[in-house]
Amino acid sequence: MTVTDNKTSTATPSAGRGTAPAPHRGVLARFADPRWYGFYALAVIVTLFSILLPRTYPTIANGTAIMSNEAVGLMLAVGMLIPLVAGYFDLSVASVLTLSMIVSVGAFQFFEAPTWLACLAGVLTGTAVGALNGFSVAWLRINSMVATLATGSIALGIALWWTDGSIFASNVPASFRALGDRVFGLPLPVILAALLCVVIWWVLEKTPTGRYLYAMGDSQDAARLAGLPTQRLTVGSFIASGTVAGFAGVVEAAILGSGNPQVGAGFLLPAFAAVFLGAAIYTIGRYNVIGTVAAVLVLAALVAGLQQFGLPFYIESLLKGTVLLGAVAFTSGRFSALVEARR
Repeated sequence: MTVTDNKTSTATPSAGRGTAPAPHRGVLARFADPRWYGFYALAVIVTLFSILLPRTYPTIANGTAIMSNEAVGLMLAVGMLIPLVAGYFDLSVASVLTLSMIVSVGAFQFFEAPTWLACLAGVLTGTAVGALNGFSVAWLRINSMVATLATGSIALGIALWWTDGSIFASNVPASFRALGDRVFGLPLPVILAALLCVVIWWVLEKTPTGRYLYAMGDSQDAARLAGLPTQRLTVGSFIASGTVAGFAGVVEAAILGSGNPQVGAGFLLPAFAAVFLGAAIYTIGRYNVIGTVAAVLVLAALVAGLQQFGLPFYIESLLKGTVLLGAVAFTSGRFSALVEARR
């Protein structure tokens, strides 16, 4: 996977160009494949902290808390994944989440809107920003990082202007807060995140649209010459990303029972860390939903264990920044070539 000025691209090793077929690998060789290392890391982390912290770590309450804390972040990560697959960065997702929170709760506070309308307004806010991102990149040909950084700043500016930096929390009905409650003993945000992951996985892995997006990520010029509607796919990928970010903002507002303009910024780095680390898991060098989910769980399990040991609060930012740097190094350039050579 390489990162260029305006887009990322994933390179898939060629196969069968006049070479003899690879010998059948044994069971042990398959388990030693680097694609499984992330899952092994998760098992080691959980086992280690369960041994070191037997009273607090290996409990249902701790597992539920970890999943609940990461549900919204996972939504944001898999939403961001869609334009990345097509070769574009979306740096606006955290600000879109913030604005969606403010719009949904603001609909209660100032207009006494019904729950369904407030939720729809929050989601459509993300859709609108995503459409603006897609138009800027596909039609105005603005660098995706620049375009989404600008629209994200605009979205955050609108949220700060409307709230004047304060928190919206009035007239929030119980029916809205129920989105953050439990269903059958599981936090509803976790269930919603799981369903969202399944839908995005299915679209990317099982439909022509997903194959077209991956083809664009490999080479947009080749995809265009092959007759793919690259402009429509670009706009659609950003609309999907913005819509997911808007949905995540509605869920976060329901969890908190308020709209806080300061909340969203903390979601961006963890989402990027998860997506890039996910490209080093399951399908190395290729952004994928399964790897992203595994990466979120690895980071969450590790951070939770370290925090229970009493490490300071800033360890999470240090760890996720380090992981992001390492994941990019592992999935591109020299380290990627070494992995492919080993395989």
